[in-house]
Amino acid sequence: GVLLAAGCGPHGAPNAASSPGASPSPAPSATQVPVHVHGFGTKQNPSVLTGRKQGRRIYVIRALAFEGDIAGSADGSAVLQDPHITFVDRSGAVTIADAPKATVKQRDNTVFMTGGVHARTAEGAVLTCDTLRYDAGTERFHGEGHVVVSGPNGMQLTGDHLDGDVRLHDVRLDQVMTTAIF
Repeated sequence: GVLLAAGCGPHGAPNAASSPGASPSPAPSATQVPVHVHGFGTKQNPSVLTGRKQGRRIYVIRALAFEGDIAGSADGSAVLQDPHITFVDRSGAVTIADAPKATVKQRDNTVFMTGGVHARTAEGAVLTCDTLRYDAGTERFHGEGHVVVSGPNGMQLTGDHLDGDVRLHDVRLDQVMTTAIF
């Protein structure tokens, strides 16, 4: 156990603040203790991490394992293995994404998926890319590498970079090639 400055000093030690006529000494400031955590789950009972913004759930991550620093860390990050992430936009629309690995960073409020990402919206659009970053501040996706967006109507867009909303309705791709599948 760790004892923080909570009056755990030796009994009977003089205390300047309790001496008559002495000026009170400033209270010591609390220092956060770094906490490193490991979580393990199974396919039937995964580890779960939920992101919230203004009391609203913006993502739920289910993973087989995670490891991270949650307090006293410079950026409070966690690395998740085989994450299955449900992203929820302001309207309640859902996009589900899978990848071999994801990193959640508290400082910049992002989820970064790597190793090949596959995502599907509730409306049937499909996104694949090498990496996908979700910015919780803007609630937008940023995809990189071999980006392919396929709509439920058969339209397909390919490019190198993607910027889009969670529903994949407002999407911009760099170096776009459009293919219509009939």
